[in-house]
Amino acid sequence: MRRYEYLEHTGDIGIRAYGSTLKELFINAAQGLLEAIADLSTVGTTVQTQIEVSAESLEELMVAWLDELNFRHEVEELFFRRVEVQEISQVPYQLTAVAYGEPVDFTKHGVYTEIKSITYHQLIVEKTPDNWWMAQVIFDL
Repeated sequence: MRRYEYLEHTGDIGIRAYGSTLKELFINAAQGLLEAIADLSTVGTTVQTQIEVSAESLEELMVAWLDELNFRHEVEELFFRRVEVQEISQVPYQLTAVAYGEPVDFTKHGVYTEIKSITYHQLIVEKTPDNWWMAQVIFDL
């Protein structure tokens, strides 16, 4: 099964991510976000950033997770190439991860788009009948 796919959405961009486990789902959703922002083949992994988020539900945890990655990208001026989810729990809803990347360098990095925010519009995080996890998330451009 594919890790994620992009969805057509007027004026925005959406992804549908998949995973055999919840951890894999959150990694694949992050990868979809990161690859929407930049050409990851131009991004190294010289910086490690610890990320911890918590929420009231699984859907809110997905938004908090992706929003924190996007926030760190914007504020710390980093492009992330990959993420590693170290721990994820559902009671309480918490996620601990490490994001690997490097400082923004517009002479080196291929940039695709700027994501303003992660939205709750058409948000889905669910286990499918065939026992896979699926998430659908829309990014505001």
